[in-house]
Amino acid sequence: MKESDEAQRLERTRRRAQLMEQLQQGDSGACSALLDDIGPSLTYFLRRRVADPHELEDVYQEVFMAIFEARHTYEPGRPFEPWLFAIARNIAADYTRRRWSRAHWEELVAELPERPADSSNTAPPELDEILAKLPSDQRQAFSLLKLDGLSVEAAAARAGVSVGALKVRAHRAYQALKRLIGE
Repeated sequence: MKESDEAQRLERTRRRAQLMEQLQQGDSGACSALLDDIGPSLTYFLRRRVADPHELEDVYQEVFMAIFEARHTYEPGRPFEPWLFAIARNIAADYTRRRWSRAHWEELVAELPERPADSSNTAPPELDEILAKLPSDQRQAFSLLKLDGLSVEAAAARAGVSVGALKVRAHRAYQALKRLIGE
């Protein structure tokens, strides 16, 4: 690197650190000047980390908000750029994590895959048939909670039992249904 380039870089770093100190003291002009100064560098940095160009502006704004909210953590006298780009890197990484957590993979095919032939000719059991096999108190608890959609308290009041007793009946009904459906 040429000496003149190095001198410009050092001057830019010193100016940015000075603007950040002024921003910490509440100077709104320093805030505007700092954001204008770091904008191009920040855009270049984020373009390499944010895949979707439509999302770049949102991430860019998030970084500016984070800088403003974390301005008290900057230590005057220390280089500004490492602090800035650490924030930008973290925001970009958070964006990528959010994007991947929302993503899902689908494979488009010309023809639908064949469904495996059902080896058993038995149809799934009807709910009424299975419920009929439960004891009446368990059937009532299940019906009130799951079919009628009542709260535990309302179902207990309607059944004329305590909340605890209704919960026990419902739990036993769930276990019995699981066993009956498995058969």
